[in-house]
Amino acid sequence: MTAVRELRADTPLPPRGRLVPGREALLEAARGRRSRGLRTDWRLAAVGAAAAITLAAVLGAQVLGAEGSETLPGARSTYFLELGSAKDLLTDAADVVAAGPSVTARDGQWIYVKSGEVNLTDDSRPGTSETWMKYADPSMEDGKAGDDHSPREEYAFLKALPDDPKKVRAKARAFFYATDKSETRTEHEYRALTAVLSRAYAYDAEDLAKVYRALATIPGVRAAQVQDAAGRDAIAVYLRNEDPTANRDELLLDPGTYLYSGHRWVARSAGEQWKKGDAVISGVRLAMAVVDKKDERP
Repeated sequence: MTAVRELRADTPLPPRGRLVPGREALLEAARGRRSRGLRTDWRLAAVGAAAAITLAAVLGAQVLGAEGSETLPGARSTYFLELGSAKDLLTDAADVVAAGPSVTARDGQWIYVKSGEVNLTDDSRPGTSETWMKYADPSMEDGKAGDDHSPREEYAFLKALPDDPKKVRAKARAFFYATDKSETRTEHEYRALTAVLSRAYAYDAEDLAKVYRALATIPGVRAAQVQDAAGRDAIAVYLRNEDPTANRDELLLDPGTYLYSGHRWVARSAGEQWKKGDAVISGVRLAMAVVDKKDERP
């Protein structure tokens, strides 16, 4: 069994100040001692601005009990601090990811994922779920499952990526092809690249970093500091929409590793069951690992 990554909702993030040295060390290892305006950790700036942030609502207390009894809070509004353009942040994220570990798997192994979701559009109780998927699944390869792909096929896609961000964007468009005629090319590229990041279960670190660099070149990509449905700090990456009523799809990244940690669908106008700013649908990844057989846990 090869552990990939574990993000447990019942383990609080270390203090922001403790995360900074590790992040800077990775950046120095990747790019030397060059400095940049956004290199100053965004979490430090957030500390100074925290007093100005008003919480529209508070996440319910997280309920923890025996193994398997975790309950997600009924997330709605959370603190939200705009960070502006995500270009520099994603470029730094690429360096951190490239300096981090790669994840390998082989045919016959399985990908274990534990996740949670809060959905205000239905009456289902927030909770967690576990899934196992084959690393190598021929029924999900070579276009047999539409634009869905097995973890092995996605690994091969990442291995074949060029260095040029423009060419990476073109390959991502082809890998996750257009399904909505109203979707613009920029929207398509953003959707495809974020889909790659959310489904990268096995990868070479340098290859995965190319996706972050390509995402950094898409115009209108922005970032914010948020809190996910498990009460954890996260970086929300989203594509700016000039329509003030358009709901926002956010990709969530772990602020320490910059790897995918969840997603949110945030309302920009009120509905029957939510108000403006609520995270109407919020998903979190709590654990992920490569295991040797189905039903095996890390």
